[in-house]
Amino acid sequence: MITLQPVLHIPAVSKWDEKINLKISGLRPFDIIEIILTVKDEADAEWRSHAVFQANRLGEVDPAAAAPIKGTYQSKDQMGLFWSMQAVESSCSFHKKSVNSSVYRIEVKQKERTILSKEIKRVLLSETVERQEVSENGLSGTFFRPLAVNRPPAVIVLGGSDGGLDETMAGMLANYGYATFAIPYFQYKQLPKKLVEIPLEYFRKAIDWLGRQEGLHHRQIGICGRSKGGELALLIGSHFPEIRFAVSHVGGGVVFQGVGLKKFRQTSSWSLDGAPLAFAPLPLFSLSQLWNMVKHKLTRQPHAFTDLYKKALRKVKEDHPAIIKAEHINGPILLTSGTDDLVWPSASMNEKIVERLKKKRFPYSVKHLYFEDAGHNIRPPYFPTSGRKSRKIAYGGKTEADAIAAQTFWRELLLFLEKSTATNN
Repeated sequence: MITLQPVLHIPAVSKWDEKINLKISGLRPFDIIEIILTVKDEADAEWRSHAVFQANRLGEVDPAAAAPIKGTYQSKDQMGLFWSMQAVESSCSFHKKSVNSSVYRIEVKQKERTILSKEIKRVLLSETVERQEVSENGLSGTFFRPLAVNRPPAVIVLGGSDGGLDETMAGMLANYGYATFAIPYFQYKQLPKKLVEIPLEYFRKAIDWLGRQEGLHHRQIGICGRSKGGELALLIGSHFPEIRFAVSHVGGGVVFQGVGLKKFRQTSSWSLDGAPLAFAPLPLFSLSQLWNMVKHKLTRQPHAFTDLYKKALRKVKEDHPAIIKAEHINGPILLTSGTDDLVWPSASMNEKIVERLKKKRFPYSVKHLYFEDAGHNIRPPYFPTSGRKSRKIAYGGKTEADAIAAQTFWRELLLFLEKSTATNN
């Protein structure tokens, strides 16, 4: 009699954005098993996903070929166990800002008994990329240089209103041959504590710093920002001609008031030459705001800000000085938005940008990607998408829609960068 020996097939090490094949063989035909995946984020919160499968007639389970009977996701998807992970205790989004590798544990259970287990490593940064911490002349950040590429294009990468330094996207882009510069602009070391009147001259320093680095393609410097950083990316591109392409990811084309202002103070998020830039203020008071504040206090649940920004935008007419002059950007533009964005109306704001650029006869390509049913927190692929909120802010979206959006965003971003750097001299 032949004794069956179950085997778990999965790469021990893989890149974070790489699709990997997980397969189990050596089961009896039509056996029922459960696959459980766990990992800890950088806030030490444990994340977990699971899926129950029935083996085929050959005694194999392949998530790429079959949907689970039940679990944290329902579709036929070889990466479903990764993007559908849920926090065991916290319900906030997956916390990861460094390029350190993450170790996942896979368990395979049958009738509550563990029959297989394995640890695998997901790597954000290739061994062929050099990481350099930058701290000089008031400028902070992390620079990533792909060692195997001669004269790589450079991309400045900006985070959003959560502040601090997020290296993840910059590190992952460097794996594809781009020299990237992840730049924090508040809530980091000596930088301002709040996103209020951040001087554009700070970003001028970053452009100049890249210009001094040997071995880069200095005529191919671009910028990519997420959320509030998307607003900032368009703003920087419109002020500094050295920027040859710009990406505004779930961003907008209007300068809004600063974030974290006390009580009734209103001023711009950004400044230039020591003066705040023109901005669109948010409504100081409304019944809906009062209700949201009371609800947040009572339930401790995060709330949406979309309506607040929509009200502010009603007063932003075509000639409003807070509108970013994106037509001054010296190269192609990529815009992205989620149709269920609860932070701000990224879809309608980006539509306005496209309309404005058409009227201004913008000479470069402009692409606006809509992510159907997706929210605001769209990261590169295979980050867990179930925690769609912070302690105070609801991001919107749906778990599977955000996962699909993440894959589409990453594919389109890489294509945009390839085309943008191929056409510039």
